[in-house]
Amino acid sequence: VVSPTSGLVTSEAGGMATFTVVLGSSPAAPVTISEMSSDATEGAVAPASLIFTNLNWNVPQTVTVTGVDDVMVDGTVAYSIVTGAASSADPAYSGLVVADVSASNTDNDAPSVTVTPTSGLVTTEALGTATFTVVLATMPSASVTISVTSTDTTEGTVSTASLVFTTLNWSTPQTVTLTGVDDALADGSVAYTITTGAAASADPSYSG
Repeated sequence: VVSPTSGLVTSEAGGMATFTVVLGSSPAAPVTISEMSSDATEGAVAPASLIFTNLNWNVPQTVTVTGVDDVMVDGTVAYSIVTGAASSADPAYSGLVVADVSASNTDNDAPSVTVTPTSGLVTTEALGTATFTVVLATMPSASVTISVTSTDTTEGTVSTASLVFTTLNWSTPQTVTLTGVDDALADGSVAYTITTGAAASADPSYSG
């Protein structure tokens, strides 16, 4: 008897759920039942197996399912705990099919782009430079492109017109270098802005 066989909810923050397994009658020999997650990237199960004897057959044993964290914005993902057929020298229990348990793992990831810093950068007309970095918070399912432009190229230019993040480099900050531009005007310190465009991607969580 497996209880419950559905409705278990775990979370990527390590949220856990449990179910119990117990035999319906005293076995003539020990009975072993294995437990395995159908998707180890979403849920982990412990213990990996349960053993029932003629002494503890009627005592429910608890199986704990723990949510596994990932870096994908994947929403709630369904998976199951696969309970193997009973293994025993008792022919009444040997090969007996045991019910699986359905579960779902809730997501804790939110797409975002971090720009550091967002103010205080200073360049000079003597070609003095300043830098900032851009990085994604989660792994995208498709490449993410972010455009970078200067609002006043007579005062400062950028080292690249765009940044591309993939499933391989999404967590590595990319550096943008600003270089001051010289002019013949005594115009003092002039403020300008580096505009980072909205993300462009086939990944709907990052698109726009």
